Order: sequence, then structure tokens, then C-alpha cells
Amino acid sequence: MMRPSLLVVAAASSALFAGACGSDSPTPPSTMATVTLAVANETFRVALTTPGQVAAARAAQAGGTARIPNGRIVAGTQVNSGWTWHLEEVAFAEAAIEVCDGRPSDVERQGPAFGGGRFCPWSATVVRIE
Repeated sequence: MMRPSLLVVAAASSALFAGACGSDSPTPPSTMATVTLAVANETFRVALTTPGQVAAARAAQAGGTARIPNGRIVAGTQVNSGWTWHLEEVAFAEAAIEVCDGRPSDVERQGPAFGGGRFCPWSATVVRIE
């Protein structure tokens, strides 16, 4: 006969192993995508975190009128490897103010202060969506 303390350890171990193996239910598909954009001879990458952002990027890639990516500049690479910044809260716009237009290297030089804290390169083109 098992002692009560061993029984508790055995039950806890079984629960731990069952949880570690996961469940049989499928996981929902990710809504996240990474878009690569080109500006002049430079590229940068942005994480898209909503279905609306992904749809807007696909429309921009297909030649839609809202082609200018516009996002808040944040320090740290995230998916934007090769740079020390990334964009958050990204939307694709038909027009944007000139102060946030530029190249990724311009943002690199000035950091999050570039463009009043926003980057909206007018000549950007969607190269790839992954």
C-alpha cells in the first residue's frame, strides 16, 4: 500500500507529464505575418499582428491605393533584423505627412525621434509577406 505522501507525488507527476505533452485540440492559425518592405536600395521588416494589417499589406502588394506603411518607431529589433528599431501599430495609408518620409537608414541615425516618432516611407513597396 502506498503512503499518502507518495500518492500525492505520483498524482502531481502524472498531471505534470500530461500537461507537458499538450492537448489533442488543434491550435488556431497565427494571425501574425512579417512583411518585408523596400525603400530605395534598403529593406526593413515589420511584424503584422492582426488580420486587418495582413489584408492591408496584401492589398498594398497588389497595387492598392493605400501603399504607404505608417508605424510608431520603437527601439529594439523585434523582426527588423539589421536595424536597432522596429515599427508597431502599423497601418497602410494613401497619403502621409512628409516629416515621417525617409529611408530605414534615416530612422537608424535618428532613432525613435525620427519623423516625430513615426516612419511612413512614401516610396516603400511590399517585397514579401511571410
